This record gives sequence, C-alpha cells and structure tokens, in this order.
Amino acid sequence: MGSASKLRLWCSAFACALAFLGAHGDDDHLVDITYVESAVAKGAVCLDGSPPAYHLAPGSGSGVNSWLVHFEGGAWCNNAATCLQRSRTPLGSSKEMARRVAFTGILSNASDYNPDFYNWNRVKVRYCDGSSFTGDKEEVDPRLGA
Repeated sequence: MGSASKLRLWCSAFACALAFLGAHGDDDHLVDITYVESAVAKGAVCLDGSPPAYHLAPGSGSGVNSWLVHFEGGAWCNNAATCLQRSRTPLGSSKEMARRVAFTGILSNASDYNPDFYNWNRVKVRYCDGSSFTGDKEEVDPRLGA
C-alpha cells in the first residue's frame, strides 16, 4: 500500500472516529459552574479566597429525588509555597476553573452509557481548598494574597 493510500485510509478512519464521537459522545452535555458566594463570609473559600463552586445537572422523571454527588479529588498542598503555587490553578481557585464541564461516565445523562444514574440529580463538587474540603479560612495569609 502506497503512502497516499495509507494517508487516505488514515484520514477516513479519523473522520469515522470523529463522526462516531459526535453521534455518541457526551461532550454536548456541558454543565455550567455555580459559585457559592455566600460561603466566602463563612470562611469556606478556595486557596486564593475565591468562592467554592460546583456543577449541577438537575434530575428528571423517576430520578428527580435521587442524588449522585461526585467530590473532585486533588490532594493536599504541603506548605505555604505549594499552596501559593496551587492557588493559581483550578485546584486552588474557582477563577481558574472551567466555566462549563462535560458530564461523562457516571455523570452522563445518556441512558445508554449510564443506565443507573442518567436521570438523577448529578453534582460535581469542585476541589480548591488544598485540604480535602476541610478548609476554614479565618484570617488572610499574605503569602497567598487572599
């Protein structure tokens, strides 16, 4: 098989893969971010002082009263230097998080891919405090600028 034939075959396979993903993927189910502004006054903030956030896809039908909550992982920062570094990323600032995320896998709304939970209320709680959702900021750390 010549190089031109291989290229045509590869391009055809690539186009088929893109068509399949477009027809069967969950990428079109983007879920908007929600910021919990009221948490800031209580000290529940990201490393940079921005409000915590989550994404919610409301349930429907028989799943309207059921909830699936996914707590995003992210590990701890070890000291002020690593917290400062992290505070400029989505793992430390809701300002740096994607405004919309695709709910795929167990968060998908497609019954073919997620038959057990597709119509439940599905929540992705974003991680940004550097301490496994236990952060409670009582005073400003000038090294973090928050």
